[in-house]
Amino acid sequence: MIKVTDVLKEFKNLNLIIEVIGNPEASFENVSSVENCGPKDLTFLENPEFLQNIIKQKPSVVVTNPKLKDQLKETQAVLVTANVRLAHALIKKKYADRDFTKSGWVNIHPSAVVHETAKLGESVVVEPKAVIGKNALIGKNTRIMAGAVIENDVEIGQDCVIHPNVVIGYKCKLGNEVVIEGGSVIGSQGYGFAQDEKKRSYQIPQTGIVVIEDRVRVGANNCIDRAAYGQTRIGAGTKLDNLCHVAHNVQIGEDCILTAFFCVAGSTKIGDRMVASGQTGIIDHLNICNDVTLLHKAGVTKDITVPGAYAGIPLQNFSDYTKNAAVLKNASELRKKVLDLEKELKNK
Repeated sequence: MIKVTDVLKEFKNLNLIIEVIGNPEASFENVSSVENCGPKDLTFLENPEFLQNIIKQKPSVVVTNPKLKDQLKETQAVLVTANVRLAHALIKKKYADRDFTKSGWVNIHPSAVVHETAKLGESVVVEPKAVIGKNALIGKNTRIMAGAVIENDVEIGQDCVIHPNVVIGYKCKLGNEVVIEGGSVIGSQGYGFAQDEKKRSYQIPQTGIVVIEDRVRVGANNCIDRAAYGQTRIGAGTKLDNLCHVAHNVQIGEDCILTAFFCVAGSTKIGDRMVASGQTGIIDHLNICNDVTLLHKAGVTKDITVPGAYAGIPLQNFSDYTKNAAVLKNASELRKKVLDLEKELKNK
């Protein structure tokens, strides 16, 4: 059982919980969704539409915002926070995240292949069929899951999780608390070719590396290409969804949110805190400033120098985009009106 006092103590320095209503000694066993919560659960209430779920199902602890706190008088303990979503992330991470120790694999599995020159920190776990190459360095508490391949001279920091069938290419560097989801390839060959007079292509060797900074999450089946020279770099705290592609020599800033099918071509530089919705595409050799949001399958073909929201192809300020989209929706009707007016003018 986990007590409310445990939660308060854990997050005291973050000022996450600003008020406690009810019994601070109340306890819970599980962290549950608001739809399926029960008497032994802690749950989160941000949307008033789910208030009746709370009243009916009676979870022992509810985390909510100041606007809803007074409507939960029958709950054993109400934890009030200014940011329910952040509280959800931090509390669930602490008390209900996946426990990798329950996988049953500990230490280095006999079927794993670890080169004699590789250096593994304290409490590193290497699961079945994983391969760790020459001179690889892996920090403490990192887990290399089944079938992952860590090539020669790779450096991986502390508290990382490399999921099954990931490939980390030679000499690439990962910081601390990095998560690479299954099937992703870090340090694949960048797409660089030259053509002769017959248009036959010859590869330009891509001999740079990929650097992934602390707290980055790379989703499943991503490809992040190594640089032709130097580095492809993903800034600290950035989160990539599944099925994203980052080309050679790209520089992505800190704390970006990049969702599925995000694709950026070579040598583009992206600032901090970009948010990109699904199927965003960015061509090569561009510069994009900090605090840009890209929406509605944005296609970026020119530098962006002013922070703000943009959308569509060709790229437009989001306000202009919505106005133009509204006009386009009625384009056939407008065309008919124009044709009718032309007929009237001809008949005069």
